[in-house]
Amino acid sequence: MKLIEALPIVLSCQNLSKSFRGRHKQETVVLADINLEIRKGSFVTILGQSGGGKSTLLKLLGGFLPPSSGNVLFNGQSLKNNTPDIGMIFQDHNLYPWMTVEQNVGFGFRIKGEKPGNYKHLVHEILDTVGLSHARKLYPHQLSGGMRQRVAIARSIVVKPTVLLLDEPFSALDVQLRRRLQEFLLALWSEMNTTMILVTHNVEEAILLGQKLVVVGSNPGRIVEEMTISDIQYRDRYHPDFLHVQRYLESVLEGNLKEQGDNYYEEVLAISRIQKINS
Repeated sequence: MKLIEALPIVLSCQNLSKSFRGRHKQETVVLADINLEIRKGSFVTILGQSGGGKSTLLKLLGGFLPPSSGNVLFNGQSLKNNTPDIGMIFQDHNLYPWMTVEQNVGFGFRIKGEKPGNYKHLVHEILDTVGLSHARKLYPHQLSGGMRQRVAIARSIVVKPTVLLLDEPFSALDVQLRRRLQEFLLALWSEMNTTMILVTHNVEEAILLGQKLVVVGSNPGRIVEEMTISDIQYRDRYHPDFLHVQRYLESVLEGNLKEQGDNYYEEVLAISRIQKINS
């Protein structure tokens, strides 16, 4: 586990807000006053209920959407547009059905105009890393759902982005496959120096994968909780400490934390040894 506090900041939000106008020019505030620091090489999970603005925040962090106010900084510079240094994986794998696995993974190099001889070895290396060397000549329809998502991850990772954004990439998968891919993603992150930011509405997933966990509330979306997760028991979904924190985060999401009592979070800290940020 990487020591998050010792890492330099790669992405940050400063008083970030996002609004959208509807058909009748009515403005809806989706995100408000987001202040967030993400350190290089860390794994951050953003947790929130459906429709709470998590995916919008992810797109703002990637430069896919402009902020209504505030700023996003990437390596200390204002992020105006998407950059190849920030990749993104969506819920749908978005693979090209007429291309083989190998061609899909190498597509990023192809659109840059690079010759296959210059990048083919990189494609083979990443396919070996994600365990799909045997499938490189297959087409997407010949793959399982989990294999297709691994291809999508390989396609994003092979170009060596500084940051990889993941928008609920496992939400459409069954429980067992989802758990296998969570373990795969965590192992991949441990081997690489890529900063990963994953959006989810699944509390268990957020704890399992997050080195830093951010909870976004709704109407409008605001950060209501931040914590770092460093101890090994939080990679075990059946550990009592894990279950205790899961219960706490579910209460935060439901907005009924006060019903647990004023000392509930202090109890979580004492039992789980999770460090709360900005307490």
